[in-house]
Amino acid sequence: MIGAMLRVLIIGLLLLVGVMLATTSLRRPVPLPEQASYFEMPLELPAFNLDGTGNETYSRDNLRGQFSLMFFGFTNCPDICPLTLATLAQAYGELEDAGSQLPEVVFVSVDPNRDTIDAIAAYLSNFDARFTGVTGSRRNLDPLLRALGVTVMVQEFPNQPSYSVTHNGTIYMIGPDAELIATIDGSVSAREIAIDFRRVRALDLRRRANRSGS
Repeated sequence: MIGAMLRVLIIGLLLLVGVMLATTSLRRPVPLPEQASYFEMPLELPAFNLDGTGNETYSRDNLRGQFSLMFFGFTNCPDICPLTLATLAQAYGELEDAGSQLPEVVFVSVDPNRDTIDAIAAYLSNFDARFTGVTGSRRNLDPLLRALGVTVMVQEFPNQPSYSVTHNGTIYMIGPDAELIATIDGSVSAREIAIDFRRVRALDLRRRANRSGS
C-alpha cells in the first residue's frame, strides 16, 4: 500500500517538475534579431500558383511545414542576385556547422520572359543545388509581389534588345504556416543571416506555442 502511494507521489512530482521546466522554458527571454525585422503579427500569404524547378507547380502549400527564406530576382542580374544568393549559400554553411535546421531557400524569378525553369535550376546550381527556383507569368506573380510589397521595374535601353530588371534586395522569412514573419536586408553578412534566422525561428516557435496553448 505504502509502495503504491510512493510510486504515485513520485510520478506526480515528476509531472510537476516537467510542467515547471516547460513553463520556465516558455518564459525564458529569446534574444531579438540583430538585423532582421520580426513581425509579432505575421502576414498570411495569398494563394498563388507558380512553376517550380523539378517541373512541379509551386504554391502557398509548398511553404507550409518548414521555415523558408524567399528572395526575388532574375538570372541576368549583374550584382544584387548573385551576391545575395552567394551569401545565402554561406549562411547555409553557417547553419549546417551549428547543427541547425535548414530553411528552404526560394528564389523567385521576376523575369519569366527569359528565365525558364531549366535556366533557373542551372543558375541556382552555381550557389547551392538545394535551393528552390520558381517563376510564372506576371499575372501569377502579382499576388505574391503585392502581398510582400515587392517592386519590379523593367528598364529597356534604346536601340538595344537587352533590358534590365530593377527589384529590391530584401530576404523574406516565411514561417511554417505560410506567413511572412520577418524581413532582412540581403546585403548583411552570412553570419548575421544565420544568427537572425535562428532567433526569428525561436521567436516564431514560441509565438505559435503560446497561441496553441491559449
